[in-house]
Amino acid sequence: MPEKSKNTFNFWQELKRRKVFRVIAMYAGFAYIIIELTSNLSEPLHLPPWVGTLIVIVLVVGFPVIATLSWFFDITPQGVEKTAAITESLPDKIPPERRQLRVSDVIIGILLIIIVILVYPKIFRKDKFQSIRDEQGRITIAIMPFNNLTTDTSYNIWQKGLQNLIITSLSNSEELSVRNAEPTNIILGRNAQMNFVNIEPSIATGVAAKLKANIVIIGNILRNGPQIRITANLVDSRTEEMYKSFKIDGDSENDFFNIIDSLSFLILNYVEIKSLEHNVPVDYASKTTSSSSAYKLYLQGREYHGKVDYTAALEKYSEALEIDSTFVSPMLYLAHIYRDNGQSDKCISWVYKAFDQINKVPHDIQLEILEMKAMVDKHPESQLLYINEYLEINPYSTQKLYTAGWINYSLERWQEAIEAFEKGIELNENLEGNLKLWVYYYTLLGNAYKNIGDYEKALRTFDDGLEIWPNDFQITRFQAACALSQNDTTSAKEYLSKLNKIARENGMPGMLRLWWNALTYELGNDLSKAEESYRSAIILAPDNDELINAFAHFLILNDIAVDEGLSLILQILKTNPDYWDYLYTYGLGLYKKGDYQEAHEILLKAWDLRPSYNHEHYLAIQEVEQSLANQKSEN
Repeated sequence: MPEKSKNTFNFWQELKRRKVFRVIAMYAGFAYIIIELTSNLSEPLHLPPWVGTLIVIVLVVGFPVIATLSWFFDITPQGVEKTAAITESLPDKIPPERRQLRVSDVIIGILLIIIVILVYPKIFRKDKFQSIRDEQGRITIAIMPFNNLTTDTSYNIWQKGLQNLIITSLSNSEELSVRNAEPTNIILGRNAQMNFVNIEPSIATGVAAKLKANIVIIGNILRNGPQIRITANLVDSRTEEMYKSFKIDGDSENDFFNIIDSLSFLILNYVEIKSLEHNVPVDYASKTTSSSSAYKLYLQGREYHGKVDYTAALEKYSEALEIDSTFVSPMLYLAHIYRDNGQSDKCISWVYKAFDQINKVPHDIQLEILEMKAMVDKHPESQLLYINEYLEINPYSTQKLYTAGWINYSLERWQEAIEAFEKGIELNENLEGNLKLWVYYYTLLGNAYKNIGDYEKALRTFDDGLEIWPNDFQITRFQAACALSQNDTTSAKEYLSKLNKIARENGMPGMLRLWWNALTYELGNDLSKAEESYRSAIILAPDNDELINAFAHFLILNDIAVDEGLSLILQILKTNPDYWDYLYTYGLGLYKKGDYQEAHEILLKAWDLRPSYNHEHYLAIQEVEQSLANQKSEN
């Protein structure tokens, strides 16, 4: 054997003799169990976030220490002893002996069992509603005759009667596949233990299994004095686990038809909503409606919202609220849409309508309402606090991570924004990308990288976004701006050419294409080209107030032509004197001209009308107030 191979073999044998591998295996097992226990107990024990990080660091640092000690020392019945060298510890000839079970073998075996117990649910855990649908995609349900738990045998006739009524009511749903009463009762009749007084869950689930129904409904008729109560329990036919229990009260048998209608409505909506929630991201799930119809419309609205189709999203959210006027989730997203569209009154109105429901919804929804209220109250730091509290409850929310990134981005905290956006993208990848992240995840993250001077990561982020959103207009625009910022005129020209091609293919008018070009040049700090594009756009649309305001803001903010900008903004303020965005541009122009007092009044008025926090506006107010204070001290 070559000397090098022989030395390697001897070293390997020495590691085994000194039990280094056993110690490492046990250490790794203990480390994994400690990390899992810390992760599982951190929330109920309210441990601070740094505890988990500290434990991982300690375990990592401890690894080489333990490995080194296992080389030099051994635990024997006489205590800890230094491991003897091979020449000292081994005789010339080692008599063969049967290998005996060691304590370390038992420990490793126990650790493996514990690890399997901890890992198994992570690998094989399934939502309890995951497989309640049949091959045709319908939810399969069997309904037992209702148990008469009163002492009045005259109610026995209602055992099958209520069964048939609820089957008829639920069968109207396209989502459900309800088993007929006849085969159900035939199978029940064959069961010697069955009597129509009390059908045990084990019998009911056995019948449902034969009917290939994944959910079984076991109902009861009860009486308390003159009042009648009907209950219905939804049970998993495979595990006998109860999903949900419903109860409806009535005054007499005459109420049975109304009771069954109400009961059917509750069951139908519960099953349909739970089934829908399994197939949507955690951000979409809702706990504020019992109407599956309203919930479906809300989900459709979320889909349109993610595609930035605000018109369709607004329509679906509104339809959901027509069905359930107390449904908080579409209220909050309507507020988002109206904010983005500059309709501050409607935005604030919907937020406060949601706030009126705050005591009727779960804690996580309350946090969402409080976050939105902080938004319209223009308190971004409070928003972040509510978001972080929400993430402690729902750590898999890519939407909240995006919002945290957006708030930090708007505050020009580029590094904090990058961390939030990156965490959201990483989380989505770990969840196997079950949600198509909003395009702004990539545009804002890339631009944040650009703003800290990391152009390589910026361009890489835009490329990642294009893999999900091919030929996206916004991503291409930010690519062009990034190239302009680096004075890479060749790449910028290519991106701008692609940008205009996408715009034309999507039927974008010439004025709008020029406007977007102006915004792209401005973002890339090519102010002369931006001004040229703005002026060309205004020639095509001289009466477009939004375009005029954007151009006036550009001229004033960049000190290009403040007087011209003021003239333009005064022109459109005549017809829209109380629009916050126009007032802000006007106040900014007054400040640039040194009219601090009037600028302060106008900026404050615009601030009160603005639907959410704007960092540029906030800083402008601070600068004006500082200028007023300086004036006062000079006088």
